[in-house]
Amino acid sequence: MSSVVYDFSIVPAPEDIARHLNIQPDDFVYHHCRTRCLDGLPIVIEYTYMPFDLVPGLKKSQLYQSVYAYLRDVLGYKISNFHRIIRAVAATEEEAERLEVAAGSPLLELEQVGFLDDGTPFEYSVSRNVGDRSELRDISVV
Repeated sequence: MSSVVYDFSIVPAPEDIARHLNIQPDDFVYHHCRTRCLDGLPIVIEYTYMPFDLVPGLKKSQLYQSVYAYLRDVLGYKISNFHRIIRAVAATEEEAERLEVAAGSPLLELEQVGFLDDGTPFEYSVSRNVGDRSELRDISVV
């Protein structure tokens, strides 16, 4: 798995993002946009926000690898669960170009908030997946 990073910045949290991350609207967050590729073929585009104070030292170079590995292995966090909303959407012109599909192509969108084992939200993200290049697997434990 490889990545193409389009944006990596530190910005004040937009109000809706702050609400999902349980922070104040003016608190800083990392924002990044990247595509994840398998064998050089883009399979998903991700738009992610993470609280700046919670994820110290995140660098653009880490976005080319697994950010979750950085959280686990470097920061010592335990990722507990994700709350997801799944929907079908159409690729925008920009997404179509970045994902190498036709504009308007169907994408599977996952909007999610990730939580650490203490219940702290560490990530708000929207990923848009090319349907015929990936699949979603889910395990429910009751």
